[in-house]
Amino acid sequence: MQLSQETQQDVNEVAAPTMALGQYLVSAGLVPPVVIDYVLQKQRVEGRQLGGLLVEMGFATHQDIARCLAQQRGIPYISSDRLSMPEPQAAALFNRNVCLSKCFLPLYRDGEEIVVALGDANPRTLDNFIFQRTGLRPRFLQGDFGRVIQLVRQHYYFSENPIEKLLKAEISRLEADIDRAYSPERLLDHILHLAVRERATDIHLAPTANSRTVLMRIDGVIQPMFALPPALDRLISFIKLKAEMDVAESRLPQDGSFTATALDSLYTIRVSTLIAEFGERMVLRLLPERSDLDKLTDLGFLPDDVKALEKVFSRPHGLILVTGPTGSGKSTTLHAALRMQSVIERNVLTVEDPIEYRVPVACQTEVNRRAGYEFASAMRHFLRHDPDVILVGEIRDAETARAALDAASTGHLVLSTLHVGGIFGVVPRLRLLGVDHETIAENMVAIINQRLVRRICSHCSTEREATPVEREWLGKENCMVRYGKGCPRCRGTGYFKRLPVYEMLVLNSALADAIAMEAPRHELRRLAALAGMQTMAEQARLLVLRGETTIEEIRRAVGTD
Repeated sequence: MQLSQETQQDVNEVAAPTMALGQYLVSAGLVPPVVIDYVLQKQRVEGRQLGGLLVEMGFATHQDIARCLAQQRGIPYISSDRLSMPEPQAAALFNRNVCLSKCFLPLYRDGEEIVVALGDANPRTLDNFIFQRTGLRPRFLQGDFGRVIQLVRQHYYFSENPIEKLLKAEISRLEADIDRAYSPERLLDHILHLAVRERATDIHLAPTANSRTVLMRIDGVIQPMFALPPALDRLISFIKLKAEMDVAESRLPQDGSFTATALDSLYTIRVSTLIAEFGERMVLRLLPERSDLDKLTDLGFLPDDVKALEKVFSRPHGLILVTGPTGSGKSTTLHAALRMQSVIERNVLTVEDPIEYRVPVACQTEVNRRAGYEFASAMRHFLRHDPDVILVGEIRDAETARAALDAASTGHLVLSTLHVGGIFGVVPRLRLLGVDHETIAENMVAIINQRLVRRICSHCSTEREATPVEREWLGKENCMVRYGKGCPRCRGTGYFKRLPVYEMLVLNSALADAIAMEAPRHELRRLAALAGMQTMAEQARLLVLRGETTIEEIRRAVGTD
């Protein structure tokens, strides 16, 4: 796997400073001194590397640590987008356990050298080990910890377990098992591993007249994977049993959940059924338990907007809302913004459904409807625990809305999400939930409305001249646009991963006064424009001009209004 010329230009080749990693992170403004002191105390007890602890506890990202280590060690840094699967010949020189225990990934052989991506590993200790084992001199690249380990697990697992062949064999075995002596557990395990390999967020089991289709949502788009024969409908019963649902009930929709491990990572699988014409339709949502989370800039937020959000999230009180449809990345944005603050110095309480990201030193709780623990009831208990910041997973009813605004008005910073179509739908929605205009105007701090669009695959991105329709939409006479030709990495789609397209409104006194006086929507839009708000359509054009996504993708996910 030779690195492209573009990749070689991306790596950071710099001289190695002498300061320790903790000092460097503090001097770079990435981690406050109080966090380093706290983590060093844990390091003395646990005897682990500082970088790994910082990432695991959520105080720093994989990218932060990797870039700092690259500068410390004077080796190039390679970003996650540029790091891909190793050449089989290079990977065959080692095994999975060695690569995992020493935290490195052999990428490819280059003459008498072998190019190696480092995770949380020291190049000085690896140099002799690799040379003695292979007779090749290692050339190191510093990669992001999580990405290196992820690729090690994926490459060695799927090279030893060809998932498509295993699926085919298991389907044949179960189909021939007329007496039902075998459990569908292995089939489910293979499907989950395929979903993790393909980066799917949801698995759909859709019944048709003569088969059951398995589909997966990848980067926000449903893609058919394969079909199962009707004889394998017992897979549905097995999943219902694992999810603690009523196996005998096939007339009413049900919900449940279970946990599963794939590639050494723990997932919560949320299961939901519907009754369709040809049987039960089932959806499995994969929720990885993780503490690592990209910063807003890494997610795709513009630097000026990140600076504005840093000020907003440092407010002592008020309400901050992230809006958008289901699956638009609201919770990810909320958690990433929360971590911009020194959470170790603030008492952070959360109620979520479910807990998706671990927040360092925060007290995180999860909705339990069977026990009567809902968003609103959690808010009542939170106020007795002296919180500085309260994160409510979603405002979905009048009781939660009133509790959130009450907390914001009594000196707490409240963060939450709301299902509305746009920024100017927030006030009408809160009014429907029983909150008056004066309370909204007094406590609303900022609103972020976002969608997720697929990012053009960097491995097959190419340029072409814009069509007349595209030029008209972009407002440019002559311009070039980018698109993905399709490659194995993106499964021929031309897209890989997603990024947010958003609009953000930080309320000022003029907007607050207008809301209090029940101003019409067009007046709020005018005041927002005067305050410098960039609309979602304007940002969408910017993303297309920057070559990050396509107009077709904007139309699919956002529309072109």
